[in-house]
Amino acid sequence: LDGGRTWSVEVPNVDFECHDRTTPPHAPAFSLRDQIIRVCGVYDHGGDECFEPGGFYKSADRGRSWDGPYRLTGLEQQTDGGEYICTARTRTAGDLVFLSRGQRLVWGTDSTFCAEHDGRRFVFKSTVLDDSARAVMPAVAEVAGRIVVAMRRRRTAVREGWIDVVHSDDGGATWSKPRQVGVTGSRNGNPPALAALPDGRLVCCYGNRDFGSMVVAISSDRGETWSASLVREGSEEERDIGYPQLFVRSDGVPVCVYYWADGSTPHQHIAATALEV
Repeated sequence: LDGGRTWSVEVPNVDFECHDRTTPPHAPAFSLRDQIIRVCGVYDHGGDECFEPGGFYKSADRGRSWDGPYRLTGLEQQTDGGEYICTARTRTAGDLVFLSRGQRLVWGTDSTFCAEHDGRRFVFKSTVLDDSARAVMPAVAEVAGRIVVAMRRRRTAVREGWIDVVHSDDGGATWSKPRQVGVTGSRNGNPPALAALPDGRLVCCYGNRDFGSMVVAISSDRGETWSASLVREGSEEERDIGYPQLFVRSDGVPVCVYYWADGSTPHQHIAATALEV
């Protein structure tokens, strides 16, 4: 509650997994603008998994307690448990929610799409990115009337993963061609975090797992171009880093939260770094 300076642990009242894999009920009316959601789907290595069409939990008290799971009502044609399954790690912007889907039993076919929540159901709005490479784990920020989405990319025949961004100037109806922010290394790469600073700049953080390093990239032109610099680098042994989250403190300083392991601290743990940008 103090911008990442100190931390306390809260244990969720649910385990975020639908162990019986049954279809959950429809959610009661709620607003994405005053509640947060956590989507569950089918992921790379098992992990969180409910049922293939996906579902979500919601919280009205900043994550202290959760209700759910509920159905992604309205998105059955996008993740219907037939040809496609829900692979979403999710971000929201106003009433918009950004999710991903992939072809059943075909790794690396994820594509990102955008839906709008009308208070009771989700309505498909647009495809954000769907091409020959994986596009998953969207991070979203808004700056000067533009919605910018960063995504984790990987193509089977290419060793390195990378981060791309796209933008929309019409509220999410259409999207630009992707622009590369940086590379994330092998081993399936790493997802990005994205935030808008008070001065209008965008900051994107991601890990490179080959080098055990955290990288921050800055854009001063609403996501058109990016300049990257190293934030933290691990030792030569047992290093790993990634899955960042990015927050902006009340004083305008961005704070990156991520998991970290290197030779001096070999076990994965959560670390936080205030960024000098």
